[in-house]
Amino acid sequence: MQLPEAPLERVLRRVGAVWGPDAAPHHLVYAATGAGKSTLIKALLGLCEHSRVLLLEPKRNADPAYLGPDGDPHRWGKPVERITPRFGFDGEPGGGPAGMRFRIQGAPNREDTARRFGDALDIVANEGHTVLVLDDTKEICKQLKLNDQIESLLNLGRSSGILAVLATTETSFVAGRSQGSMVWVGYTGGNLPAAKAGAELLGWRGREKQDYAASVPRHSWVFSETEAGSAGPVLVTP
Repeated sequence: MQLPEAPLERVLRRVGAVWGPDAAPHHLVYAATGAGKSTLIKALLGLCEHSRVLLLEPKRNADPAYLGPDGDPHRWGKPVERITPRFGFDGEPGGGPAGMRFRIQGAPNREDTARRFGDALDIVANEGHTVLVLDDTKEICKQLKLNDQIESLLNLGRSSGILAVLATTETSFVAGRSQGSMVWVGYTGGNLPAAKAGAELLGWRGREKQDYAASVPRHSWVFSETEAGSAGPVLVTP
């Protein structure tokens, strides 16, 4: 089995071509730890520099991947404990090129983390018009028990101008895994069950395709979409 190859920049141009407040597809990013999910997320955020962004980072400690380059430590989201209604429009500056990016980090106190994340998701559901990034989706859905809120919010989707980017290392307990109309499957460490799960996300069946999914190297992706004009699955190279 062989897929056509394309550099990331070309695929991002295709993704950007279907970007719009009423036609913003959800993304599902699936790969092992260290595969480059955060790097891909940052590349996707480069397509929406003037959009309101909320990044939920459930790890107990801040991920240095989101600290941003020197001189702009809030580029991927200003770290805050909570957001308020009309965040980004209430006069309180955030991070990013337009000051519209916010990042809520997890903490060792998981009950407090779940409460803060849940309150933020309620605001997004009520107001819409947000690019919502979940990193890691399984942790948010299963460990923080916010699966129902995520499912409900994803169902609002385009009608409310909500675009979700769901990043995960495992597909079980991941809300919205059937709603990702743009799917990115990356490095799985050669683990066959993980590769099989990735192949299923792409709608693939059969050992040959599972083996292909298992062979994807670090920082490369199999990209597939269901938007109009799609050219089908492609191997995205760095």
